[in-house]
Amino acid sequence: MAPDIDQIWSSPPGAATSLVDERKNLVKRALNQKVLVPSILSLMPAWPSELQPDIDEINKEIDEWLPTVNVADKKKAKHRARGNYTLLTAVYYPHCKKDKMLTLSKFLYWIFFWDDEIDTGGELTEDREGTRLCCEETNKCIDDCLGPNPNYTPPPNSRGTVEMFYPILRDLRAGLSPVSIERLRLELHDYINGVGRQQQVRQEDSLPDPWYHFQIRSDDVGVIPSITQNEYAMEFELPEYVRRHEAMEVIVQECTKLTVLLNDVLSLQKEFRVSQLENIVLLFMNKNKDMSLHGAIDKVLDLIREHYAICVAAEERLPWSKDNEKLNEDIREYVRGCHRLATGTAYWSYTCERYFKQSQVNDKFEVLLDLSYE
Repeated sequence: MAPDIDQIWSSPPGAATSLVDERKNLVKRALNQKVLVPSILSLMPAWPSELQPDIDEINKEIDEWLPTVNVADKKKAKHRARGNYTLLTAVYYPHCKKDKMLTLSKFLYWIFFWDDEIDTGGELTEDREGTRLCCEETNKCIDDCLGPNPNYTPPPNSRGTVEMFYPILRDLRAGLSPVSIERLRLELHDYINGVGRQQQVRQEDSLPDPWYHFQIRSDDVGVIPSITQNEYAMEFELPEYVRRHEAMEVIVQECTKLTVLLNDVLSLQKEFRVSQLENIVLLFMNKNKDMSLHGAIDKVLDLIREHYAICVAAEERLPWSKDNEKLNEDIREYVRGCHRLATGTAYWSYTCERYFKQSQVNDKFEVLLDLSYE
């Protein structure tokens, strides 16, 4: 027998009655359903997945580094067991050198540790002022490390996730050109401020419109800095006129949107179980009371196909050089890096247990999502 909805879902402190009812009704419509989701990778057929070969060695170094990080042991153990962010790094940057891969792996550990503080279930989930201060402190760290007068010493009593970020940004800065450093600085600010905005959306009196959710997630999601980090990984500098070219902007935006969409599908079970209903699948259901869970997932899969096609078409319009093959190869590598944000996130999601058990995935990368409560 299904558990009582009032027992399995508790409203946020101070939530309006209308929001409580809205959330309960949405949970009731999705509860205890199972959906077999086709392989997300099959929806992006021209973009292959590869792995950097030093995963095991880097994981050993990560295991030596983690005890030095001022983050709760319980949180570190949870992320190390379920996340395998070194694998995510390996599929994002399959051709980078080993030393670069270590720094990039540390960055991904940082971004998941930091986001975990504010995301649903974190210490600051319901704390708007605490979130503001956290974002303010992190933005200062970014300017300290990536601004014109770098300072890599954390202020006294910095939160652990800020303290650990200083040496990571120091190492990233050392491997980037001045133009790319400034690009990364601005992109990280967008990400930090975007997380703050999302925390505020979760405190509103109603669930957000799915298109608004998609917009704010796509505008400030943390994958955009990881695109710029391809220049660090592969030791090249993309000219600013190429990065700001209309077609390249489209590719970056579309790969970001693809990553947001596929992440919402693949994280659906996990988010549902912790009552994080700000997921585009559930928000489509909430907006359209006649839409089933299967129908909402199909709608998001169609959006993935649509944005993939837009991205592929944009590649024909890139400013290819007639006589500079090195520039052309740098452009190709940057574009491949954009692709890997989408395909890499999907591949990693299937091969770790952050979002679902390995037993839920078959050899075709189809996953049986289970919207019940364990």
